[in-house]
Amino acid sequence: MADRKRGEQKDVDESLSTYFERCTELVRQYADVIEQNYARPAIAIGIRKFEEKPIMMTFITVLSILAILPILSFIGISIFIISSIVFVAAASAITASLVTESIIVSIGICTLCSLVLVAVFATTFLLSLYSVFRFVLLVRSNGRSGFTEWVMETRQNLLLRRRVEEECEGPNWPDITGVQHHIPDHASLTDD
Repeated sequence: MADRKRGEQKDVDESLSTYFERCTELVRQYADVIEQNYARPAIAIGIRKFEEKPIMMTFITVLSILAILPILSFIGISIFIISSIVFVAAASAITASLVTESIIVSIGICTLCSLVLVAVFATTFLLSLYSVFRFVLLVRSNGRSGFTEWVMETRQNLLLRRRVEEECEGPNWPDITGVQHHIPDHASLTDD
């Protein structure tokens, strides 16, 4: 097992070494191209111009050496300012979008909560209206026994059926199924 890991490590080292050598060779080739095409001709022109006009070339050389720091500073500061502006713009855009999205989400949550409340009230109102309507119909058609029917119907509709059945079987529940109510003939609610 240890020999296998050493062999794998050796393969990785050889692979990295080969990759490094290829990269080094590529850099050398580019350096040779730059040296042959740009640097040597520039040095040759500089030497020839220095022999022809020594004072002018000395001035240009001193000016170039003195100007390199301000030019590099200008380039560095320009890049810094541009990147800072881009960063501030991106941060501002992200912050603005987050604030906008949070406002929209807050409005959406408030709207949904309001709709839940409206739905609760509307459902309660409609169930109450239905219950009262059924009460009136049952009492009108059956008299006092209509009240008992309404109570049973309401309990069955509003409560869970199992819960109603458990409560009906319990010892404290009055037995109203066998109760007969006498409805006199003059108790009719219809207007003739």
